[in-house]
Amino acid sequence: MGLWIRIAGAAAGLVLLGGGAFGGSQLVSLAEVGSGYKAKILCSEVFVAGRAEADVNASEFAGINPVLDYVRAQADPTKKEVRASLFGLGARRAVYRDGVGCTLTGGQAPEPFDLPARPRASGEWIPPSVLDGEVENDGRSIPGLEDILEAATASSSADYAGTRALVVIRDGRLVGESYAAGFSPETRFLSWSMAKSVTSALIGVLVGEGLIDPAAPASVPEWGKPGDPRAGITIEHLLHMSSGLAFSEEYDAPSSDVVTMLYRSSDMAAFAASKALAHDPGVVFAYSSGTTNILQRLLRTRLNEHGRSYLSFAHEALFDRIGADSAIFEPDASGVLVGSSYLYATARDWARLGQLYLDDGMWSGQRVLPEGWVEYSRRPAPASKGDYGAHIWLNGDAEDPMFPGLPSDAFAFSGHDGQYVVIVPDKRLVIVRLGLTRTNALDAVRPVLRSIYEAA
Repeated sequence: MGLWIRIAGAAAGLVLLGGGAFGGSQLVSLAEVGSGYKAKILCSEVFVAGRAEADVNASEFAGINPVLDYVRAQADPTKKEVRASLFGLGARRAVYRDGVGCTLTGGQAPEPFDLPARPRASGEWIPPSVLDGEVENDGRSIPGLEDILEAATASSSADYAGTRALVVIRDGRLVGESYAAGFSPETRFLSWSMAKSVTSALIGVLVGEGLIDPAAPASVPEWGKPGDPRAGITIEHLLHMSSGLAFSEEYDAPSSDVVTMLYRSSDMAAFAASKALAHDPGVVFAYSSGTTNILQRLLRTRLNEHGRSYLSFAHEALFDRIGADSAIFEPDASGVLVGSSYLYATARDWARLGQLYLDDGMWSGQRVLPEGWVEYSRRPAPASKGDYGAHIWLNGDAEDPMFPGLPSDAFAFSGHDGQYVVIVPDKRLVIVRLGLTRTNALDAVRPVLRSIYEAA
């Protein structure tokens, strides 16, 4: 998710500081959102992605809102933190911790935790030649692919504006990749909402272990009072984005639910769970980042009930098993991973996740996701138009397909500003596109996806 807040401009902000009609509480809210956004992004891009602070400031905050020009943020490489404020208002602090990346706070440190040392992935889980080493030309290569990829990542290419990384896998082999200047195979990229699909995969692991039943009530503590209509919300309703909870997934005001949750809340799951019902569960499809963070807290609850480490679980159950060593899933200040938005990984490791789904949850002959979970994830949610499954985007809307020119059985992880992992079963393709495209991102991505598919 990005920050889309609209005000009259920076000059108006200065008038407000002088006591204009704009309320003081609204000004503080705006300052907290702007400061929170800048602190969190700068912290993660510098300390997780490994980019230079000057490069991040030059590229990540342009074209959003002029108020961000007045938010002062500075990274401290010694303390590994970023502090930001708008003329001293709305001060926010993002702190980096090894293994879990950056967490946004209101100034105080997040709760301490013990993160057990995690072993690196064993080579036995990494199929020979899959996503490691050089691009292969063994008969799986795609004619003209290099030209397609280089055109898309070239800074002068207006057609594919903002493309930073493209990786193409065919039948389990790396057949092409290209990176814009300043990015490389070692760069970690932010997921935004692609993290939702990974959260679904983690839910699937516990479904396979018998610890979660999608058809069962979600058993959220905030909904536990007798007669609370939200008690009927099932885990499947949450996976299908049809919980019925009122949650505004809009970015045009600092008071919207998604902006408040991401940049002002220290406990995102609790914030989302506090919302009232707007519709009966299972009836209306309503995309909600809050929903995914409720699911992440459910994961923590189930794992804690069985004496297992929640913060290690994603690595032990998923990332390490497929060799995705770069993955860093960031928590909020309550210690719950921000399953809606904050997962960093290299482009190749995003491709690994796509390959896992292409191969029905199998990796190197071993089952990582339970049998049937990928099929379940790809089954259209009843309240959707055929374009959404269990936290997976589908290409099944015949009237308005997500990816025109690709088969109807293609599916994807999708994130804000043009993050995509696209899986195309009929040609055994996984296509990863990562970048920063503020407007009409899907329109910028569709041509290159279609070109790759047609060339394959």
